[in-house]
Amino acid sequence: MKRKEFILKAGAIITATTFVSKFSFANSIEDSKLSNKRAKRPNPDVFSQPILKAIALGINAPSPHNTQSWKFKIIDSVNMLLYVDENILLPETDPPSRQIHMGAGCFIETAVLGAQRYGYDADVVYFPEGYQGKVDFGQKPVASISLKKGRETKDPLEKYIESRQTNRRKYRGDIITHEEFDTLKTLSGASHSKLKFINTNFEPYFNLFYKGFEIESKTFNTNEETRNLFRFNEQQRAEKGDGISIPQMGYKGLMAILAEKSLAMGDKEKWHSEKSISLSLKNVQKGIDSTKGIVVWYTENNEFIDWIKSGRDFVRFSLALIKLGLYAHPYNQVIQEYKEMEAVQSEMNALLEIEAPQKIQMIVRLGRSSKPYYSYRREFNTYLVD
Repeated sequence: MKRKEFILKAGAIITATTFVSKFSFANSIEDSKLSNKRAKRPNPDVFSQPILKAIALGINAPSPHNTQSWKFKIIDSVNMLLYVDENILLPETDPPSRQIHMGAGCFIETAVLGAQRYGYDADVVYFPEGYQGKVDFGQKPVASISLKKGRETKDPLEKYIESRQTNRRKYRGDIITHEEFDTLKTLSGASHSKLKFINTNFEPYFNLFYKGFEIESKTFNTNEETRNLFRFNEQQRAEKGDGISIPQMGYKGLMAILAEKSLAMGDKEKWHSEKSISLSLKNVQKGIDSTKGIVVWYTENNEFIDWIKSGRDFVRFSLALIKLGLYAHPYNQVIQEYKEMEAVQSEMNALLEIEAPQKIQMIVRLGRSSKPYYSYRREFNTYLVD
């Protein structure tokens, strides 16, 4: 059965109007005006098929630059194949597509938890058709997911799927304690990746965070890649449904309005100007300096399976953070694999005593803050392939 025919027979005609009538988030006056045209995320309850419900919840997962580089082939009402979308990669900031595959892992864990909401267990098989390299991106599935009815209890992290958000704002309050970190680890459960926690002697980490962001911002190709994924007003955010923006960077109120205006809808010259980069770096520095804790995920090897499983680990930890009223903001610039970042990456590896073939998969700062801007997801149909 073809994808569109399947969806129609599943009793879920996917339109913006359907979504809005069931599920709408408004975080500002401008959001409210747009909410009656386009809901930010799909409501799983509008679908009758379990696999579509799981996908609708799964796409709440985080992804690098909010690329949402996922595509799904529906097999039947309880089975699907997950692919990375080879047309939505980050070749400049993520040359091996390691972070993109971590985003696939984030989707898997979120969808697995989401299925539990409706009484289903999920069986995940990684790389069911094999997976050798870039030639397989988008051509061979990263995973197959099969649902089976009968689960009686839900993972306690399931209820936080919709409220999980990256928070790039300035953090406040106390330093994250080792007791809080231990609670987060307990809530997260078993982990493929190993974790390091830092809550003292922040300065050398702060310096490297800043250096990494400065390099990414001042390297034309990586900064241009970010510009192409930037959404410069709420209308663009609603229409595109992906990417990043001034509100997602932590700006709010009048500061957000002025910052968006200064970027002149992505004017290339202004975007790459020394003034724009300097202002951006100042905001980044404020965020870095407010850090209340740092968590690092690393693996003993650096294979596709390590990327996928680390993404699953990160999502569970992120949901546990929300349960405790905490937030995270990734600072992955320092571990990106392009030549301009090599020296800083080596410094971070040395600081954390990471030696090849070990690999740092994720670094985040932790803290307490007000609720961040609630980001969009693309229209549901755009993820589905025949």
